[in-house]
Amino acid sequence: MSTTSADPTGVPHDARTLVVVFHGLGSSAHRLRDVIGAARAAYGPNTDIFAPDLPHGRWLSGARAGAIIGLVLDGIDDRVRLREPDRIVLVGHSVGATLARRLFLVAAGWPSNFRQERDLGHQGSRDWAFKVERIVMLAAFNRGWKISERMSWYYSILFNLVGLFGHLPTPGKGWTPTAFDFRLGAPFMAQTRLHWLAYRRNPPRHLIDKDRPILIQMLGTQDDLISPVDQVDLAVDGSKWAFRETGYTADASGPTQQDYFLIELPDTDHAQAITLTGDPAALRRGGLLHTALTASRPALADAALDPALLVDEIDAVDFDVCNTVFVIHGIRDDGFWTHRIAEKVRELGGRTDQGVTRFRSWTPSYGYFAMLPFVLPWIRREKVEWFADQYVTAFAQYPKSDFHYVGHSNGTYLAARALIEYPALHFQRVLFAGSVVRRDYPWERMRHDKRITAFQNIVAADDWVVALLPKSVEWIRAFDLGGAGFDGFDDAGKAPAITEYRYLLGGHGAGIREAHWPEIAAFIANGTPFPPNPTDTVPGLHDTEPDPTLSILGRLHVGLPAIVVVGFLACCLAWSLGGAFGLLLAILLFRFIVLRV
Repeated sequence: MSTTSADPTGVPHDARTLVVVFHGLGSSAHRLRDVIGAARAAYGPNTDIFAPDLPHGRWLSGARAGAIIGLVLDGIDDRVRLREPDRIVLVGHSVGATLARRLFLVAAGWPSNFRQERDLGHQGSRDWAFKVERIVMLAAFNRGWKISERMSWYYSILFNLVGLFGHLPTPGKGWTPTAFDFRLGAPFMAQTRLHWLAYRRNPPRHLIDKDRPILIQMLGTQDDLISPVDQVDLAVDGSKWAFRETGYTADASGPTQQDYFLIELPDTDHAQAITLTGDPAALRRGGLLHTALTASRPALADAALDPALLVDEIDAVDFDVCNTVFVIHGIRDDGFWTHRIAEKVRELGGRTDQGVTRFRSWTPSYGYFAMLPFVLPWIRREKVEWFADQYVTAFAQYPKSDFHYVGHSNGTYLAARALIEYPALHFQRVLFAGSVVRRDYPWERMRHDKRITAFQNIVAADDWVVALLPKSVEWIRAFDLGGAGFDGFDDAGKAPAITEYRYLLGGHGAGIREAHWPEIAAFIANGTPFPPNPTDTVPGLHDTEPDPTLSILGRLHVGLPAIVVVGFLACCLAWSLGGAFGLLLAILLFRFIVLRV
């Protein structure tokens, strides 16, 4: 890590303002020379500029975002120890802006109980974090990048390559591009958003309004990578509805001062946000950056976009919601039933004395999910990232809500994997049906760590989907799948809050049959588990043991391996009979089957 300064002769030791500058992907400190010059002009010639060249400046870098934050933290520690600045300002461009915000949160060490990722958990709080006066984010990725049709051809090719090389290896093993950490729903991005929400809603108690850092986001009107509605801060403290209650600041007695501002940069795309000299648009950007670096809160409010203008695109914060239930469908399913279960939960959850519904539901769909995509680890990972983004959005919209979860099939995998990869994510009550999760999933540890409060698993006696497919690869750790929907979880019964019902009569969809919707709703709304013993009060719903034939086939692990072997033999036969044309027909037929099964 090298340091670039606008003054090649060095910075005087009596500098009282420290400005830390973070560059973007494939960039360098030198390319932010206009930004460095603007900071020096704003704070005076004795300003200490710390602008390190960071690993993500190389396109082929595989450095993880957490490790980069660690490098900069060490650099700031040295700078502060030598120069003892009175104030610190963080400025970042693109993913550098995301790094700047997360670095502040890690340095602040607040909330003290926030669960960090493994590569950040060892970092302690820094005293200098309370000297951070403002954070200026130029063209910042708040939710993360996502490949879409609106991208320019250059960015589309670039991020498709990043996605390709990032998804191929198993997470944590092999080389993945640094840019992969900044994709939509990635653990680093979702954790950063959750950390920011937690900090802003409950800042350190000894801070008063004027001591809290100001955050200014500056976004180009022609930026084709970042949408204005991605500014998650609007749901925290950037709009008038965020001041309705005083829960965000301790001992406050009324609306708090605004700490977040969104400033638009006219005639500016993603790369141009750091060009501040030359044409009139660049000079105007320079003036706006000077305002962001120096202006008071009232002056920033005059320059910033009125959040009310985005009210039709960003849902208002709802302080009345005290419970939110996610209901997520599985493979080969469009998820229409999820709305019915959510309706039952809301009905049973009742209303407050003021007539407010106690439960809200979150029933998004990731679309039809066939067998072949389900088998591919990187596709499942993309769905987990999709769910993490949904969770953070709900967490921002309902700041006082507890969260619950109902999942079926792949919906069980999304929640289980998200609890592993996103340490700050948590639920109260979780119910799985037709689970494709491994039997040895650590539910007891999740309960002990207060990631969940109660768990209910529903096991079906004739679930051939689970018995023959995910269970058949449970012995292969890399697949991260298992047969808990057929065999049950090892941790079931180890604590009263971890319950399991054996057995429902029926196949993969038995657990979400209409007859069981009231029981599912009762568990989510009141924590009442399914009746402990099977009964025949409703004929055709319960069984006492799993199907013996399925049990034998499941123990043989013949499902997915057999499909692969049959597909390979079919392709060999097609090649021997019809050459390349026959092989093509076999591949197309095989593809059609696995995409519809």
